[in-house]
Amino acid sequence: MVLLALVVAPSLRGQEREKVFGDAHFIAYEGPQPSWPTADHAQVIKDFAVPIYLGVPDKSYKVLGRIYDPRSSGFGIVLRAFAEGLFPEKDRQRDCAHQAQYRGADAVVVTNDPKLVKAFDLDSSEIAKSAPLFDHKHKIVLAVKFK
Repeated sequence: MVLLALVVAPSLRGQEREKVFGDAHFIAYEGPQPSWPTADHAQVIKDFAVPIYLGVPDKSYKVLGRIYDPRSSGFGIVLRAFAEGLFPEKDRQRDCAHQAQYRGADAVVVTNDPKLVKAFDLDSSEIAKSAPLFDHKHKIVLAVKFK
């Protein structure tokens, strides 16, 4: 376990400008804010700093950006595999909620809605490689502000 700490700590030094919550990083969205998709209902996890919607919410929102896990190549893949096996999904959910709250978001939206995926110009393999929630590898994780 000490070896893991020695390997991870140096990689965080170069990210001092970016607020890091576990492996939940943030990339801002700049672009049109159309009427994003909504639904009549969604599952909502309310155990964290902001609620996490598993699906699109039932109200209008603005997309602030995407929350992602940058470990998609090299040794990062090995560390990601360890994280998936060792740490509970609730830890990753908590990190995503804290990252969203830090960015001024009202909620986290976890979705594979085509309109939202297209806005970030991602394909399914890119989503799977950068998904911060391992139980939702085929979905993007967004920080949103309600209108």
